[in-house]
Amino acid sequence: MVKLDFDLERHVPELTGKVILITGAKMLASRNPAKIYITGRNEPAAQHVIADIKSTGSNTEVAFIRCDHADLASVKTAANEISKESRLDIYGQRWYHGTPSWQRTKATTTKFETRKGLTKDGYELHFWINHLAHALLIRMLLGLLQKTVKEHGEARIIPISSLASVLAPRGHGIVFTDLKTTQAYCILGKWQRYAQSKLANLLYGRELARRYPEITTLIADPGPSNTGLVSSLGFVDKTIVHLGNINRFLDEDQGHWNQVWTVGVPKAQANQGELYEPVGKLSDGYTSSEVPQSSWLSFASRIQRNIIPSIISNTTYTPLYTCISKSNQLIRTLQLVVL
Repeated sequence: MVKLDFDLERHVPELTGKVILITGAKMLASRNPAKIYITGRNEPAAQHVIADIKSTGSNTEVAFIRCDHADLASVKTAANEISKESRLDIYGQRWYHGTPSWQRTKATTTKFETRKGLTKDGYELHFWINHLAHALLIRMLLGLLQKTVKEHGEARIIPISSLASVLAPRGHGIVFTDLKTTQAYCILGKWQRYAQSKLANLLYGRELARRYPEITTLIADPGPSNTGLVSSLGFVDKTIVHLGNINRFLDEDQGHWNQVWTVGVPKAQANQGELYEPVGKLSDGYTSSEVPQSSWLSFASRIQRNIIPSIISNTTYTPLYTCISKSNQLIRTLQLVVL
């Protein structure tokens, strides 16, 4: 196991008065935020989490909002409920490692489900749940985050990515033309579906940071840890994970440390829009991606035409996304809706 330098009291200041939507709620509750939201499909499991937090003696209000991240209507309902708050200080992306089939009670994580499939709205499961559902939530909560910055000085968005994004389909990065299919690729299909969703989070987080510099956006890689996410895999996949992460595995209770660190690191010491590995280590494994501009434009058009109108009406959307290819230092502006 890796030895990490992390101490909650040293790395995360008091969060008095703050409203948070994030994974790792139990740890953050000890820093006394006003309110923590947790979301999920399984209310009994969520109530177990809430009881676990309350058992620490925390006075933080903890609220559960039912949200199936594979269902557009459910995402919209959850965002509307959270939008009733007067402030939202931290949006921490939920730590999904695949398609949710059940929810663990110790934290808001899910089993790594490698099956292929489509969402209710007809999109590839991994891409929708890991990326697009969060992009939609962020788009709907962006006004509240900006209001929080104006009135309280700071707000943060913490997308979740992974160094596994290097496994995204070569030559494509994100196969936009197949996002309304199950992407049943013969070789490493399950890993490519997962990797392209994490690549999308990385690119999206960087563009959020560029477009909205007033909001602190830090991208977190939780790192590999021995949780049910790994133990649920078959022998071959589990072997791939372990061989690919020699000397990087974390203890189960360390799985949220990096995301919690991004909550507490002083803004002046953080690199806006950058990817951090556990704990607080600026990643040098920046993923390059040659994504054809026509693919981004086509996908953006579909999102604006088919999804956006059903969420928010009478709003002007700016299509934009930035992809940086480090290999040749070329910065290309590629079009996708910043939701």
